[in-house]
Amino acid sequence: MTVTLGQPLPPDRAVLTALVDEIIASGRWSNDGPIVQRFEQRLAADLGWADVAATSSGTSALTVALLALDLPRGGEVITSALTFAATVQAIELAGLVPRFAAVDPETLCLDPDAVRKAITAHTVAILPVHLFGLAADVQLDDIGEDAGLPVVYDAAHAYGFAPVVGRGTASAYSLHATKLLHTAEGGCVGTDDPVVAARLRRARAFGLDADRVREQGTNAKMSEHAAALGLAVLTGIPDEIRARQRVRDAYASALAVSTRYRPHAPGRSRALVMEVVRCAPADQQDLLDDLAAAQVVGRLFPALCAPGQRYADVPLVGAEAGALVALAGSAVALPLHGRVPDAALDAISAVLRG
Repeated sequence: MTVTLGQPLPPDRAVLTALVDEIIASGRWSNDGPIVQRFEQRLAADLGWADVAATSSGTSALTVALLALDLPRGGEVITSALTFAATVQAIELAGLVPRFAAVDPETLCLDPDAVRKAITAHTVAILPVHLFGLAADVQLDDIGEDAGLPVVYDAAHAYGFAPVVGRGTASAYSLHATKLLHTAEGGCVGTDDPVVAARLRRARAFGLDADRVREQGTNAKMSEHAAALGLAVLTGIPDEIRARQRVRDAYASALAVSTRYRPHAPGRSRALVMEVVRCAPADQQDLLDDLAAAQVVGRLFPALCAPGQRYADVPLVGAEAGALVALAGSAVALPLHGRVPDAALDAISAVLRG
């Protein structure tokens, strides 16, 4: 059996069945129904935000977070080229233009000095990524405040991670099937600003306020069934956290004696959503091949500024594109979930030990 990068946490079937029966009885399947509202209240309480708005995906969460700010179309948003494509696609979907800044070689998150240099008269927002579950530098909040720019965080890899809460104007999470908490497909946006919260809810529903279109929007609503799945999955999260920590600890033990591979950002706390190891770029393919031979899927995160990528011509401040390509070549994502069998965990550990 091949062990994939992410395996969805199964829901509590009794809870899910009861919620689905409730949906069918109510006849309310979408449009901010009671199950979605219940899910949002639970998310806000669990995550620590004053308000959480559920969305149809992590990409739509980031898109509506930007739409809710009513930024001038064509304005530039500073972000990272070391991220999944959805980060930059959300910027474009919101009618904005990406501008890349360099990253810290250790954390792979945005470099505050590069962000400062990247700010121009055309900059309308900063969009850092808590990449691989590592909190982006807190200086970015101060930079945004000093420059009068909103800071919207991509927290797709950081669900449940306390250090990212309360930062910036809003934070967008992914609730995709491979994440710690999932709704199969889904996302959410957390904010402590009640004005932004109200705008988020309008932005995810076509910009409507009653029967009037008041602002930019799209259809990014979460369905009642997706919210029901999320509530049913939530019951298993404590056990899943323990299982993921066990997997992470096994990787750490193997890396402690490895001469070829090393942990990502050692000594720093990270969310239990992604697990990444670092290597010399020349060793990246060997690591992937060795994992594949053990029937384990590893994953790359190529730099979006690399030749051949759609975003190769996006301006990059603070580094040469080749430097970011090399940093991307130093990272490989490993399976991190409670469905990793002991035999596979032993095989991955053997690969990491070299």
